Amino acid sequence: MKSLFNHFEVLEDSRDIRGKKHELINIIIMTIYGILCGYTDFTNLADFLKVHEDYFNELLQLENSTPSHDTLSNVFKVIDSKKFMELFIEWIKDIVKDKGMHLSIDGKAIKSARDKVNGGNTPYIVSAFLSDIGLSIGQLKVDDKSNEITAIPEVIKLIDIKDKVITIDAIGTQEDICNLITSKEKKGHFVLKVKDNQKDLKDDIKTYFDLGLKDDSLDIAIGETNWGKDHGRLEKRKYYLSYDIKCIHDKDK
Repeated sequence: MKSLFNHFEVLEDSRDIRGKKHELINIIIMTIYGILCGYTDFTNLADFLKVHEDYFNELLQLENSTPSHDTLSNVFKVIDSKKFMELFIEWIKDIVKDKGMHLSIDGKAIKSARDKVNGGNTPYIVSAFLSDIGLSIGQLKVDDKSNEITAIPEVIKLIDIKDKVITIDAIGTQEDICNLITSKEKKGHFVLKVKDNQKDLKDDIKTYFDLGLKDDSLDIAIGETNWGKDHGRLEKRKYYLSYDIKCIHDKDK
């Protein structure tokens, strides 16, 4: 709780002072407690806080009862969401330290959610997920699926990726994103998929492996994995690895 307080006490409280019953830092702390306990909407979160009101009174020395769902909703409408995310990431960095080297960046539609303000579109979240310990360390809301490409660099800029391996689906296989990940400021590494959004590169790679495997090339290493799946199925995967980039025509890109 002290760590939470130290990080979030600097968040600006832009609420109207009239009728304000709860300190912003207390609302932030109670909300994070509730989310960590699995409550992800304001109604259930407010109920959780009410049930544990004695606990939070002792923890935070509250002057009033725990906040209602309307209060919670209003607070998170007016605070600076980008600044909140920056502070959240700094807090998470203190917790995880150097644990985990694999960061997965992915965009997901928010289940059962509709953005009434923007014509009923389904909102998307682009998240950075620390795979080794199962923790999201940063995320941004985007307008729709097509804007993931512009949101991914913003997420990367928010988080510390030094010496970490970034994986993104094919939508992230973009020259600007690769350059950002490996820049002097970020110092990360990437493993990216090549699909039809990079058709020339895909054709170069496919042709190389097709010809190399046909000629039994020594430059291609082959590995295979087997593991059991549901209903007695066995899944086999074969991997082909090469460091030979002579097949790629546009090496500068």
